[in-house]
Amino acid sequence: MRSGHDQQPLSYAIRLPDEAQEDALRLLDASRSVVNAALIELWPKLDDFLQERRGPAWKHVVDLIDSPDPHGNRQWRCEAETAGRIMRGQAERKLVFALIQPILSHGFIRPKTEKRPAGKARRTIKEAIEALQQTLEEDDTAFITLQNVVEQACNHFLVQGAFPQKYEDMQAIPLLKVGMLTYAGDDGGFRGQSYRLSFDVQAATASLLFRFPDKQGRWQWSKEPVTLTLPACVIERLKEGASMAPTLRELVKADGSRIAVLDVIVQVPQTPLADWKTVERVLGFDWGVKGLITAVVLRANQAEPDHPVQLSRPLFLDTGGMDGHQARTRRQIDELQAARAQLAPNDPKRAFYEQEITRCWRLYEARNQELAHLAANVLLLFASVWGCSLISGESLTTLKATGRGKGVRGKWRNWRNTTTIRADIWHILRYKSHLLGLRFRSERPRGTSHTCPRCVTPVRGHHLSGEQSPTSSGNGSMSNVSLASERRARTRV
Repeated sequence: MRSGHDQQPLSYAIRLPDEAQEDALRLLDASRSVVNAALIELWPKLDDFLQERRGPAWKHVVDLIDSPDPHGNRQWRCEAETAGRIMRGQAERKLVFALIQPILSHGFIRPKTEKRPAGKARRTIKEAIEALQQTLEEDDTAFITLQNVVEQACNHFLVQGAFPQKYEDMQAIPLLKVGMLTYAGDDGGFRGQSYRLSFDVQAATASLLFRFPDKQGRWQWSKEPVTLTLPACVIERLKEGASMAPTLRELVKADGSRIAVLDVIVQVPQTPLADWKTVERVLGFDWGVKGLITAVVLRANQAEPDHPVQLSRPLFLDTGGMDGHQARTRRQIDELQAARAQLAPNDPKRAFYEQEITRCWRLYEARNQELAHLAANVLLLFASVWGCSLISGESLTTLKATGRGKGVRGKWRNWRNTTTIRADIWHILRYKSHLLGLRFRSERPRGTSHTCPRCVTPVRGHHLSGEQSPTSSGNGSMSNVSLASERRARTRV
């Protein structure tokens, strides 16, 4: 299998047929039990995963422990691969904890008052992380991880009254709550000893065989191959790429029912990216408070390199209609949670409220995903129409809105700015840009929303923790959009 920056894996979730659901769920239950037992045994050895070690994660695990419940060598390799990937991820977070531990202080905690409980001083945390980031040569993803680990340490302080001395003090053993099993530890689709998967591109189907325990716990192969119907997009990817080891996992619905899905992973070559020296047109976008995204096309100015030429009218992505649906769903969640809080812990009605809350959250997350794909597709279409070879935007994936949250509207706006929708758009746009051969560059949100790029005059207006106000002109990534041009040419989507 080829690897490197010129290859990109894509995953497609396909639901298993009803006749295979029961066997697959038993397999996931058995594998989850083994993976969790392995994680419990590996957790004291987390430092062993701090050392840089390339190659499959299962090789690292089998060198440290044996299978807690042996039922096949290749099956154990797949379970060890799942546990090893989790341990490697935790080891990376422990390295980040070593970076942020020296800056942890009581100033990160907002003291308790008569009207407000103790909490996190987000402004102080943000300033401290930015100061730390200046001493580190890390990208935006590293900044996101820094902030996440700092807030985890603050949560530990709010419960225990002191900051953790070790990463293990604030991080519980990351046990699986739902079944998940990667088949990357097996020998492949045709020679596998725990699964076998083959594709028929002409018939648009896949044939799956897998080992599973029966109701008495005896491991066996499925008697007949499971036929999966492949979507057209998967067929197109298989024609241009190569299949990788799939992942079997379970999804839990709001009513508590479970289904097993197979993540078919296809590795496709990336479209060659344009050379930096040949980039002439850039699509710059910025996040807004009133509108979700503002975008504009720029061209390099040979006479004044610091002042690019604006080619297009600003494109404003206004999601007011969907925001209304999301706001009502969010308010319904608050009302359900308030009603649940008034019930006794053993009240049977709590189960009803918890089910409704879960259903609302699933609806909310589905809308967010739909909006993220819509926003990314609109930006890509805009870039394609104008022949842009670079997309650049400000990374505000960890924006924390502070203050100005009085009333229903203020509370909703603060919550909307702090939501993960920006992170979803950012990640979706990045991988889709690479598939289309467009370069993607993220800019750090530092000193970009206070100066008009045309008249170089500071813009007056309030800002939400680094976010531009509804009347500000933009940031460095769209440095040629002025207040006047926004008022004259407001093209809404």
